[in-house]
Amino acid sequence: MNNSQFANYANGFQAVPRLGLERITYLMNLLGNPQDSLRCIHVAGTNGKGSVCAFTESMLLAAGYKVGKYISPNLVRVNERITVCREEISDGDLNALLARIEKIVPDAEKALGDKISQFEIWTAAAFCYFAEKNLDYVVLETGLGGEFDATNVISRNVMSVFTQIDIDHVEYLGDTIEKIATTKSKTIKADCESGVTIVSAQDETAIRVIGEEAERQGTRLIIPEQAVCEGTEEIYEIISYGGMKHLRLGLGGIYQIQNACTAIECARALGLSEDAIRRGLAEAKNPARFEMIGTEPVTLYDGGHNPNGVRSLKASLDRYYPNVKRTVVFACMADKDFMPSLDMLNDGYSSFVFTTVQDNPRAMGAQALCKKAAEGGIVGEWAPNLREALALARSKGNLTLACGSLYLYKDL
Repeated sequence: MNNSQFANYANGFQAVPRLGLERITYLMNLLGNPQDSLRCIHVAGTNGKGSVCAFTESMLLAAGYKVGKYISPNLVRVNERITVCREEISDGDLNALLARIEKIVPDAEKALGDKISQFEIWTAAAFCYFAEKNLDYVVLETGLGGEFDATNVISRNVMSVFTQIDIDHVEYLGDTIEKIATTKSKTIKADCESGVTIVSAQDETAIRVIGEEAERQGTRLIIPEQAVCEGTEEIYEIISYGGMKHLRLGLGGIYQIQNACTAIECARALGLSEDAIRRGLAEAKNPARFEMIGTEPVTLYDGGHNPNGVRSLKASLDRYYPNVKRTVVFACMADKDFMPSLDMLNDGYSSFVFTTVQDNPRAMGAQALCKKAAEGGIVGEWAPNLREALALARSKGNLTLACGSLYLYKDL
């Protein structure tokens, strides 16, 4: 594979990660195990990971720490995955790291008899980059699952954090909450600097499984309390929590209350001040999660792509825009069971325009999506791409919502 081929592979279509730690462990050994020098806050879960990472990063930055963050998937370009103090890795730094990794990949693949995956390349690049930057903390988001996710090559951490766990990626993680929580719980480490594991309030089965693993590893389980909702400012919640009043959240949506409470518990476990918590919550940034992308008419984008995510999206719509007519622009991957999500949105106030995520081999075609939705009782129109779909939807003058896939965001 020549340099341009390797770069194209590393930067190309985001394939579903291949699970297993053998390849990433071998790769990191060849690179000198830079991950061993990092202090990672490891965040796993099905929904809310990106938001909890954003809130946590923002509070640590407000406290004056130097913070790296690794997230996936990227929305527009790979550089978004690897940031230091909110600055994306530069093309020059990323290319240099990819060139370094490229040199060792052929020998690694030969020795392993297996191909190194894209996600493993990105994860290795992130660990190398962070190790060079002399960071105080790394906020590390899992890609898929937990136990066999490439990020779990770390042998110790500052703490393990779990957001909402739901049924998703059943072919990789299992078909019950218990099985999925079990594989995610394996990110908990006995060598845990803070001595705590934090899990969002949720399904009792998930909490039980994570609590049992936390106990096995000798860490104390923290479950956030309920926040008191004080009101809203547009789509942003104002809450009281843990004796702190009038905390304004910088991320939109009612579901951000729970994500904020989880992140606040991370901050408290790390001894952050109320001022850092307050400023960090207000200054958090996380695009594509109930984000306002236009006005007249109000146009929102939300990356919710499974029933739990869409349930949260629907709750936000009902809170900020009750009984308001809306036009939903919807796209999804061909391997998703999308009807439960559409059924939730089909509440008497929605009309639908279906479209296709561009340049993605997993994407479902707009016409086929429209036909399948109609077979399920939801009749709508279709447009071949997001630009045309949004133009058609906005022309109706209703509140417009684009959703169904995080991958759709790059088409904006």
